[in-house]
Amino acid sequence: MRSILLTLILNLGLFLPTQAQTSKIQPFNAYLESIENLPEKAKFDSISRYEANMSNHARYIDSKQAIDELLKIATHLKDTILLGRTYFSYGLLARDKSNLPEALLHYEKALHFFTVTKEVKRQAKILDFIGFSYISLNDFASAEPYFKKGMVLANSIQDKDLIIQFNMELATMEDMRKNYAKALTYNSKAMKYAGNQKEEYLMIWFNRGIIYKNAGMYKESEAMYKECLAIANRKNDNYIKGYIYMNYPNTLIALNRLDEAEKYAKMALQWCEIQPEKYRYEQEIYGTLTKISERKEDFKSAFQYQKKWIASNDTVNRTDKNKQLAEAETRFKTQEKEQEIIRLDEENTSKSRQFWWLFCGAGALLIMFTVALWQYRRIRQVNKELESTNALIWSRNKQISEQSDQLKNLMKELHHRVKNNLAIISSLLRLQSTRLEDEGAVKAVKEGQQRVEAMSLIHQKLYESENITKVNMKEYISDLAQGLLYAYGYKIEDFDLRVDIAEIELDVEVAVPLGLILNEIITNSFKHAFAHIDNPQLSIILNENKPFHLEIKDNGPGIDMNKWQQPTGSFGKRLIVILSEQIGAILKVNNENGTRFDLVMTV
Repeated sequence: MRSILLTLILNLGLFLPTQAQTSKIQPFNAYLESIENLPEKAKFDSISRYEANMSNHARYIDSKQAIDELLKIATHLKDTILLGRTYFSYGLLARDKSNLPEALLHYEKALHFFTVTKEVKRQAKILDFIGFSYISLNDFASAEPYFKKGMVLANSIQDKDLIIQFNMELATMEDMRKNYAKALTYNSKAMKYAGNQKEEYLMIWFNRGIIYKNAGMYKESEAMYKECLAIANRKNDNYIKGYIYMNYPNTLIALNRLDEAEKYAKMALQWCEIQPEKYRYEQEIYGTLTKISERKEDFKSAFQYQKKWIASNDTVNRTDKNKQLAEAETRFKTQEKEQEIIRLDEENTSKSRQFWWLFCGAGALLIMFTVALWQYRRIRQVNKELESTNALIWSRNKQISEQSDQLKNLMKELHHRVKNNLAIISSLLRLQSTRLEDEGAVKAVKEGQQRVEAMSLIHQKLYESENITKVNMKEYISDLAQGLLYAYGYKIEDFDLRVDIAEIELDVEVAVPLGLILNEIITNSFKHAFAHIDNPQLSIILNENKPFHLEIKDNGPGIDMNKWQQPTGSFGKRLIVILSEQIGAILKVNNENGTRFDLVMTV
């Protein structure tokens, strides 16, 4: 639901020109040549529209080139507003690439330029993006002052949409903090500004129903859901109705109205049939139906729904595997084309050799007119065959080149979609964690979210790279470590993070389990090692000599070796051991002024 609220603000048109964006995909250099005669200000606006279109298509290399050109133009014109717009574009690009720390740096630069020019509305918009970035990093303390400062600016210009937006942001933040009274207060302020325009601002009422449910105010939650459903029916808004069908049963379960809960859950099943993420929605809905059946002690139905949940989960996994099979088939076809090229080259060489032998023979028998004439005709025939063969080779080469480009683009698209799907899973896990009350369950869901994000970062690196099968471990480990550092509330200036990674590229089959191992070890350090340490330190070293040696060391109190050496243990420990065995690595754990993990890999 968060995405709908963001769309409301993005459509305010505070930063980018409002003309419709073209759907044409064109390399940046070619596009730049096509607008070279435009005045610089008009060129800036045109490149801004092009950059937004490239970002929408996940063509981040072209997008980055476009923003670099925007910076050149804005700097040359010495236009402070254009500089602010440029750094805002840098921030959006970093956000799209899931690099929130870098996005925050660019947002702050944009905020500075808009403050200098007293662009109040743009300042408020940037403050909202900064605050939400901190929310995404679970840094509520840093997010709150930005939202409140943005609220002051929005009130100063009496911008209704911005005032509503900031109240909704603060309500969401307090709901995630489980400060439900404050969340409802901010939501009420948003409702006040929305007035009677419930159809236009339906999300305010829908979110209020969620807050009521999280606060245990189930009667009030039910009333909100019913009102939202009535509005959605009047608007014929099937998208909102579907989300109400998915969320309303949780409130009805709490009210022990299990038959109604089951009815709405089944309506949600019908709704998700036409949704792009059908099977992922089905997983959540079948989980709800399983819970309802268990509460009704209808264990036979619960078992059937659980089987359907498993089937939905298998379908999602199978879809991913089918993509892998398609990739393998494409590689096979490419190999066939390469073999065809080799055969044609050999045939061309053979016919060229025949031609020269015939030519030499014609020279030796030149005195024999009849033989010479026959040789001449033969040579012409061979030339025609060679021309035909060369034309065929050229055509095949062109076809193979196009297919190679298509394969590369398909692979990048595959990695991009996998990354997006993992991001959706991460968002669902984060959303689920805000609705769980059992601390153990919340902890488990958040740990699962971090593991999903570690895998997502792998696929992000792959679709950003020209090499679509290998991961640059230096960039990946650095980004993973810094991301976890921010996620656990540390600031880089207060933390001694030492990352010494050689320029090594590993196959994705090794990089994914190695990334999960790193995620578990680094997460464990941030959770347990630095609670009473004044100067926390964490070092990660990976050498370039084979066998590769990975060392992760902190300066915490150390690990309980007796517990570690026991055959059983936490899920994280078992995951580290299993994944180490999977990639054929030797794992050693020692206490050496802290905890030290050594992983020796022969890959």
